[in-house]
Parts: sequence; structure tokens; C-alpha cells
Amino acid sequence: MGVNINRAAMHRDLQQAGLRWGNRIGRRIVNEAKEECPVDEGALRSSLSHVVIQSGTKTTTIVGSEEEYAKYVNDGTGIHGPHQTPIVPVSAKALKFRASMKGAQKRPSKDKRPWVFAKSVAGQKANPFLARALRNVLGDIVRDNPRGNQ
Repeated sequence: MGVNINRAAMHRDLQQAGLRWGNRIGRRIVNEAKEECPVDEGALRSSLSHVVIQSGTKTTTIVGSEEEYAKYVNDGTGIHGPHQTPIVPVSAKALKFRASMKGAQKRPSKDKRPWVFAKSVAGQKANPFLARALRNVLGDIVRDNPRGNQ
């Protein structure tokens, strides 16, 4: 008595399972990242999303944001970022930006905050909220298998 294996059906079922798992994990990581994400006006938090990509037998889930500044919040800037140098003006004598108003009971919207001028700034410390979210959701998998190899 022989056994027939329908490889096409098995492949299809595995792809569907990978897609379901990728979407479920992606949603969980996005929800956790929204909890971990720093909030000023909420644009970064509301922009967090995930996408699942399948190529052959490989399923990849990508979690992130389309906001241009998301990378700087997560990785840090200036002396706290990858280049580890202060931020200085390139085409002017001073940097100009809106005050952050940290700790204020009622923070005015960005366009109503006072201007700050500086010759250089240290930058923003990294806030790796995406890594924390990933660790919180997949903690045991990430801890036990940091390189993703089985």
C-alpha cells in the first residue's frame, strides 16, 4: 500500500498558514508598538502598520511606519545616533526648531510653540520602541533564537 502526497496542495496550505501567521503576528507587533511608541501629536503612532510578503516558501512580515522621522525616533540622532556627532547647521549660522514643551500640562500644538535657536544640539536619544514591541510579542523566540535559525 502506497501513500500519495499532493505536494501542490501541501505547498498551498503551508503558504496560507504562513500568511495567516504573518498577519496575526504583524497585528500583534503593531498593537504593541503603538503602546511603546512615544507620542507628541500621534502621527507616528497612527502610521504604524505591517505588510506580509510571500515569495515561494518564504513568508516575511514587515512592521514599520511611512513617517520620515520614525527612523530617527527609533535609532536616535546626533551624538545618540549612528554617526555619534552633534547636529550642527549646514547652510545657516544656527539651527531653528520648535520647542518640545516637555512636562507642560497642556502642550500647545507645534505651530504655536516658541522657536529655539542653537549653534549645535546633542540630538535625540534612541527610543527603540519597535525592538521592544518585537521582544514583547516574540520574546521567547527572539531570546532563544536571536539569529532566527532553527
